[in-house]
Amino acid sequence: MCVIICIDDGNYPSKKTLKSAEDMNSHGGSIAWLNKDGTKSYKKGIKSGEISKIINKQLIPKGIKTAIIHFRIASVGGVKRNLNHPFEISNKVELNMENYNTTKDLLFHNGTWTEYTDALVEYLRTSKKTVTIPRGNYSDSRIMAYLAHKMGVKGMAKQVTGWNKVAVLTSKGIHKYGEGWCSYKGNKVSNNYFVPMKSHQTFGDSFTPTTHFKGDVDALGYLNSDELIEMTNVMDMYGVSEEEIADMMSDGTSIYDISHRLDIEEDMAIRKMDLEEEIQYYNELGLHAN
Repeated sequence: MCVIICIDDGNYPSKKTLKSAEDMNSHGGSIAWLNKDGTKSYKKGIKSGEISKIINKQLIPKGIKTAIIHFRIASVGGVKRNLNHPFEISNKVELNMENYNTTKDLLFHNGTWTEYTDALVEYLRTSKKTVTIPRGNYSDSRIMAYLAHKMGVKGMAKQVTGWNKVAVLTSKGIHKYGEGWCSYKGNKVSNNYFVPMKSHQTFGDSFTPTTHFKGDVDALGYLNSDELIEMTNVMDMYGVSEEEIADMMSDGTSIYDISHRLDIEEDMAIRKMDLEEEIQYYNELGLHAN
């Protein structure tokens, strides 16, 4: 699960907080900020240390108080640097790794939007005008930015239900969509799974208190007998290894949720193939990809 950290009043997270968020979401970090002239800037595909340097050497000295930070765990689209967030809300949804002084609004996403191909195809089918389709790597979040440009952010957000959360950096500040935003050290965050916490872990029938970061544990060492049976079932059904299961559990996923997660990933692969076929079909009709 990704995480979005929204800064509205110059209360930037510490280097330690950024590192904790990165440890839980290790597939690419990014930061975007609102310049005093109303334009936006961003840099993505970077580490927490570079984000901290941007904050302390560029943003704070210039008195910039509004920014969004994102750390990604890849789901739709795989681990690709140019699929890190944000995405420019535009017709092409360019896959730039950085941009300075853009007038385009910037979209960040936390969650998995399984219906993104259906929404895109439905838009293409009902559009009364010739449309262009973005080229390059696709993810559900990139399609969100494309549809937000076509039907407005609010119109797009109405289609993105469930536990998905979206933050958009505009010239007037940050707009947040979706339920379940929480607060951490003065900032709104899309989840707090990266937050250090004290918890009690159960080892079979024994009870031992421990302190750790959520997900930052040797997950398999904490499974009870029923959970070990479930792990064996998952391994047999999906052909995954113990190491792969441990990796999936490292972001806080329950062993009982892994089969659902794998079903989603399998469905996404099929949907991606369907989407490519639909794009080819519309290109043949003259609705050319840009």
